[in-house]
Amino acid sequence: MSLASHILSVVLALVCIASAYADLKMMPQIVESMTKLKMPTRIIPALGIAKIAGAAGLLIGFSDNNLRIYAAFCLAMYFLLATWFHVRVRDTVANTIPALVLCLVSVATLLTSI
Repeated sequence: MSLASHILSVVLALVCIASAYADLKMMPQIVESMTKLKMPTRIIPALGIAKIAGAAGLLIGFSDNNLRIYAAFCLAMYFLLATWFHVRVRDTVANTIPALVLCLVSVATLLTSI
């Protein structure tokens, strides 16, 4: 495991935890975004829980690299789907870029963890 893998894991985990907090608090901008993406608002807490699970996998992965690889893969798929949902409704670039960047960070975490 490289230093880059450790740094990317911690950064991605912190971003996921912050994002999960916004999901679980059902912050207005999150609800508005989900409505724009044509997603039912009732799934927002489940998305927050998925992000927490991914972050936990990354952090626990410091003692089990296979778990970190799996968590990074799952987060990459999560953020790839998030990017797709933004593109699907032709959302603005400013709203789509964060999901795309997190997808790329997840892929980088995965590749540096292998």
